[in-house]
Amino acid sequence: MKIEQRTIADILLRWPEATAVLEARGLDTCCGGIHTLEEAADAHTIPVGDVVEALRAVGVVEESEDGAVPVLDVRALPHGERHPRIFGLFRSLPVGGAFLLVNDHDPKPLYYQFQAELPGHVSWEPQEEGPERWVVRIGRNA
Repeated sequence: MKIEQRTIADILLRWPEATAVLEARGLDTCCGGIHTLEEAADAHTIPVGDVVEALRAVGVVEESEDGAVPVLDVRALPHGERHPRIFGLFRSLPVGGAFLLVNDHDPKPLYYQFQAELPGHVSWEPQEEGPERWVVRIGRNA
């Protein structure tokens, strides 16, 4: 499900790091947080795309188009925050789970880090390879 279609309450429950982004724009859990992000942004005359971009910048993870796996787009994150965020999401996956990583450069160093730290636990399936966007499906095998 796209982040715009999630309720404010659901977003805050799933991604506590979204709190500051939403509060800065006056989007809160009034009415119990039952309104979608799109509805709340419209009610406050805020472009929903701007809110989504700000949420991505703090690491809020959307799901893929088909809803099958989460998507972690790290392009807006400072480089020093990327690997910790990626490993955090990986560790939260159940065995057999996966996510799509979107990066602005070839993530080969990340691949080698996964192999060194978690040998045999990670599947790595490139989906898109540059030159401006790399997408890799990263799965948890064990």
